[in-house]
Amino acid sequence: MKWRKKLSGDKMGYKVALSKIEDIISKTHFANDGDSYERLYWTFFKERFPKCETFWRYFVVPFTKRIELEIEDPNERIHPRDGISEDIKDIASFHYSMFLNLIYSYDHLQNFRLSSFEDFYTHLGSACDLAEEFLLKTYLLILECTDQKSEILQELKKEDFLKLAEKWYDDNFSKVYRDYLEKGKPAQIKLPSRKNVLDEYFKDQEDWRQYKRYSQKIREYRNIIVHDIQIGKIISFGGIPLVPKKEKIQNYKKWSYAFVVQQDIQKLRNDFINMKEQMILDIGSLEIILNNLWAKPINDLRKLFFDDKNKILLRKYNIDLI
Repeated sequence: MKWRKKLSGDKMGYKVALSKIEDIISKTHFANDGDSYERLYWTFFKERFPKCETFWRYFVVPFTKRIELEIEDPNERIHPRDGISEDIKDIASFHYSMFLNLIYSYDHLQNFRLSSFEDFYTHLGSACDLAEEFLLKTYLLILECTDQKSEILQELKKEDFLKLAEKWYDDNFSKVYRDYLEKGKPAQIKLPSRKNVLDEYFKDQEDWRQYKRYSQKIREYRNIIVHDIQIGKIISFGGIPLVPKKEKIQNYKKWSYAFVVQQDIQKLRNDFINMKEQMILDIGSLEIILNNLWAKPINDLRKLFFDDKNKILLRKYNIDLI
């Protein structure tokens, strides 16, 4: 027998051949072995974000009961096996929660209702928050498995802290100051931030820089349309609602600015866009950006798990290779 279920009191992990895990992964997909949401909505990710499923296949499936051949009940197979470390389960939970928020965004596109525009960007912004938490926890896991430490999470020297503070000031203070004057809300300064740590992980990769630019625009747009006064919408001659583009939203936070632009056709074309068209473009673009970003954590973890057979990582999965 190549398989042995862990016995009561047995400190050994679940015994399995690596070739068996790889064989199971090769046959396991959202469509045939996911939970109800994964089976129903996998097509939303097939073209633009296939690495969402790739991560799930290689790093979620192995800690579930899907690798226990004797368990056939689909409702049981999706559960974690005994002895899985909490950080592995946390990583999977953030990944799944991001997946759900993207689905919720799609739902508002397909079943448009009164608050769908605002709700769509709320879920899209949450997907970005969850994606970063997933990446951060994955990076910390990789550091632990390779016996490394994050420089930025160590006690910062004064000059290093001041460099971070200076960068934060250059990137954020003008907006923070403006928001404080308008809303009277002081900004919270977190140094080092989640993004600072992920800067360290991705270093100078263009995929990460592109994500930061795009997610910042999504969040700025979300914050204005959700937490501020209703933005001015313009109804076109065909009855289609037009809204300010993300890049132009700061110029149209007051209704009067939006109404004036109706008299300037060229400016209207440059600064406004069909509401649903922008929503479709934003979720599609974000998925492509996330797909590119997912390549590094997938490659790093695959090397640790399948090539290096890293003992720390395998112990967290409660697996003993045979």
